[in-house]
Amino acid sequence: AEFDMNEGNANAQQITNHACTHNYNGHPDWQCNKWGEPHLKSTAHEFSLGPGHTIDGSKMFTFSQEFKVVNGGLIVTTTMSQDGQSVAKSMGPNAELDAMMKIGSLENGMAFVTGYWYASDMNWLDSDECGSGLEHCNQNPAYISNWRITTNSDSPYPSPFPSPSPPTAPPAGGKCCFQQCNACPEEASWCGASADNCGHCGGGVWC
Repeated sequence: AEFDMNEGNANAQQITNHACTHNYNGHPDWQCNKWGEPHLKSTAHEFSLGPGHTIDGSKMFTFSQEFKVVNGGLIVTTTMSQDGQSVAKSMGPNAELDAMMKIGSLENGMAFVTGYWYASDMNWLDSDECGSGLEHCNQNPAYISNWRITTNSDSPYPSPFPSPSPPTAPPAGGKCCFQQCNACPEEASWCGASADNCGHCGGGVWC
């Protein structure tokens, strides 16, 4: 199974569940729900670029998600907040969502994966704001910080993995930038540890 906790850009945000029950009527070749069920999407009023929206996609915002079992059914509550305002979306209970939890299986453990990509046919995500024509991406970097995974149950925490070593500071006189030398993150990172590392980071330029 796959659960897209967050898929989006500066114009829209979506949460999509892809359970794998192998019994999708009309799609005998599907092992999993390709289109996703259920899924939730922000409205243009709730999230997009500019000050006229509850969450301004051009600025930093906080994204949180709670997974909670109520009467045997999974409910996922997603909250986006910024400058004292917030948007909350609730998913479930739903048979496909419960299948992701029990068959997928969220109960037995799933890998946490991130990705950063673009395509010209992202209208399924942001057509309310961007229309139905071919889309273009500026390929600017996206920054995600202060990740936390916590528990909302009384069960003990799982044994933690050893803490990773802190990133090595960039050598004096050198830093890794994105495509040009005036787009450089301030914080130390793996990309900025050496010119060789920088060359393996998409769009990395050693400055």
